[in-house]
Amino acid sequence: MQYGTLRVQTPDGQVREYPIDMANVVIGRAEGNGVVIDHVSVSRRHAQLRLDGSKVTIEDLGSANGTFVGSHQLEPSSHVTVAEGQPIRFGDVEARFFIPIEAGGSGGVALGGAGAFTASSDAQATFSVSLASPNGPVAAGSTTTATVVVQNRGATLDQFTLSVLDLPAGWVRLSRQQLSLVPAARDEVTIAIQPPRTSEAVAGEYAFSVQVISRDNGREVRVLGKLTVLPFDGVAMAVEPRGSGAFWAVVSNTGNAPASYTLSASDDKETLDFGFEQDAVELAPGDRQTVGLRVTPKKKSLFGNVETRPFRVQARPRGAGTQQAAAEGQIHIRPPLRYWKWVAAAVLLIAVVGLGAWAATKIDFGGGGSTPADATAVPSPTASVGVETPTPMPSVLARGTTAVVVNSAQPNDCLNVRIEPKLSAASVAKLCDGDKVRVVSDRVEADGFYWWSVEKDANTRGWSAERRIDGSGVVFLQLAP
Repeated sequence: MQYGTLRVQTPDGQVREYPIDMANVVIGRAEGNGVVIDHVSVSRRHAQLRLDGSKVTIEDLGSANGTFVGSHQLEPSSHVTVAEGQPIRFGDVEARFFIPIEAGGSGGVALGGAGAFTASSDAQATFSVSLASPNGPVAAGSTTTATVVVQNRGATLDQFTLSVLDLPAGWVRLSRQQLSLVPAARDEVTIAIQPPRTSEAVAGEYAFSVQVISRDNGREVRVLGKLTVLPFDGVAMAVEPRGSGAFWAVVSNTGNAPASYTLSASDDKETLDFGFEQDAVELAPGDRQTVGLRVTPKKKSLFGNVETRPFRVQARPRGAGTQQAAAEGQIHIRPPLRYWKWVAAAVLLIAVVGLGAWAATKIDFGGGGSTPADATAVPSPTASVGVETPTPMPSVLARGTTAVVVNSAQPNDCLNVRIEPKLSAASVAKLCDGDKVRVVSDRVEADGFYWWSVEKDANTRGWSAERRIDGSGVVFLQLAP
């Protein structure tokens, strides 16, 4: 049964209407009261409202800041009759009680619904609005509904315009945005609310309002509601290279609630060691964080070919979340002396050829220096069959060595220093003949060239080409003497 409505206005101007559907209602700040007024001047159990037919009485329950009817303060445990619309005060909070329209004999239907709110403090308002908020929390991506009821309390036909404030426009759909009501008529509008399943729909409670404006007099009423969005988990993982054995582990929280993750890495053959700058991250919804990662082989070899080994990085939730993510990466292992076997082979070949030439000049044929008629001629080393000038071997540059720039004459043909090891990358500086640089990376093969990351000074650092991979063309970087 609808007994009436208690309209409450707090000192900050907020107004709320409480439908009264019980004959005895306790008013106070504590949860569980029939009317809960969250204000510091209101006691936990402040007063009691009693309704007996058309008679309304109020009783002070021993409040700290008093209960007032008009300007009269009630004695504790005393009952005072209250007329419809008469000012009541609980501490610093103003209130008025109104009887439903059908109870007052004016016709029409009474407003109902728990938790109805209004922003109108005018006791003679020509229309009233109530809102039934969603019954429970909603999962992101799902739809819930609220219902707003408008009643024309005026004496003429009026048209009302409705809009929802304080929620993103994309979340809300109204079944109707305008209502036309004759005097004493009421109608309701359904509000469909669908928060998206993205990190933008942050889990938690949202306060929103429905604005209703009268075309007849321009008066505006706002009713307040609440929406609760449930949390969901989401995480994304990526691995980005940033140098020899160095990587970025990139973790993104794609859920709608704060989350923390533990980072780990592994390889199937268990031949790699992993070191994170930090092994855990905490992220707000939609945030991402990059964490440095160093990957090294457990067993290091000075010789051998370049080897590629895959690995996996994982982000696991530290709390109650269930979502986890993984990303694949790979490391190129380059033994520092992988080219020395070619240098050693070249040196050995030169030594053999030189020794053969020296031996040929020392053969003694006897006979006072004349060659016997039957002596077999020894061919000159310069005419030896099958002995050729050695082919130039691969570069002996390596990380930590010093290189000198050659074949890069000023001013137009100086060697480019680029931001990446490729010809299309932007040039950040130039190096000319005689410039000496420090090699700070292993060699990279790209765009048909051998590339090295070099450093001349704090302002000159990047990638420069040593020479073509196929051996054609000129050399731009060589080991400094």
